[in-house]
Parts: sequence; structure tokens; C-alpha cells
Amino acid sequence: MNIIKTLALASLVFVTACSSKQEVVQAPPAPSWAESRIVNLTSIAEQQGYEIEREGEQIRLLIPVDGNFHPKRTLLLPSGLVPLSKVAQALKVDGASQLTVVGHSDSDGSDELNKKLSMERAQAVASVLRLGGIERQRMRLSAMADNQPRADNASYTGRKLNRRVEIILTPYPTNIALAD
Repeated sequence: MNIIKTLALASLVFVTACSSKQEVVQAPPAPSWAESRIVNLTSIAEQQGYEIEREGEQIRLLIPVDGNFHPKRTLLLPSGLVPLSKVAQALKVDGASQLTVVGHSDSDGSDELNKKLSMERAQAVASVLRLGGIERQRMRLSAMADNQPRADNASYTGRKLNRRVEIILTPYPTNIALAD
């Protein structure tokens, strides 16, 4: 009799344990690579007068030529060096980011001149980033000349928007294709 009572009690405990709902608590998903960087970079961009765009896991920091570069040359002005140095300091500690520095021009002048101007501007920005401690192997340079305008080159305002240098950040090492 005691054996039957013990078996009945054990069966009851087993059935109760099996039928009780067990809640599984899942940790919130970790932020994506871009999400973990966009807030800090947006703050820096706004402070320095730069624009920032995000597309998927790609972040673009847009640096206007006007106000940051000498108007008749490709040298960075002192007023352009300080903001770029702050960007370099923020990116230096982020070894998980790869940078592509892309120079752009407006459509004034020959294709050859625009290619040269856009590459020299990209090199100037990359030099400041290097001096700020970003390793060479994390950076690539590119010159787009006037091949990716942001605005119509027929107006002064449009040409001004098209003259820029972009720092494109992607995860390092990356297999993600850059968006056009």
C-alpha cells in the first residue's frame, strides 16, 4: 500500500512538473555593428558641421569642401583640421571598422582635373586620419570626380554640395559591398 501511495505521489509530482509552463527569457539581441557606432558618430558629425548617413551596415560621414579646404587648392584649412582630428580620435579606437575615403568634385573643369582634385582631397583627409592614429591597412582611397553628384551641377548650390569628401565606414574585415 505504501508503495502504491509513493508511486501515485511520484506520478503526480512528475505530471505537475511536466505540465507547468516554463518561461524562457531571451536576452535582447546585440546591436548591429552600425547601431553600436551611429550615435557617437552622429554627435561628432553634428558638432563638426558634417553630415552623416546610414545605409544598412554602412555609415557615411560627408565632409564639405567649402569651409574645410583651401578654395583654390586641395589643402585642408586649419578650420578643417580640428574637426577631422576629432573624427580620427573617435575612429582610432574602433579597430572593427574599415574606412574608405572618397573624394568628389563638381563638373566644372576637365575629367582629368576633377579626378586629380578629388584624389588629392581624399589623400588630405586620409593623411589627417593617419596622423590621428588610424592604421593604413584599415583605409582605402578612391576618387570619384564628378561621377556621383548629390545635386544638379547647373547651380552654384548644387556644385557646392557635390564638392565633398566622404568617409565610408564598414565592418572590418568586410564582405559587405559598398552601396552606390
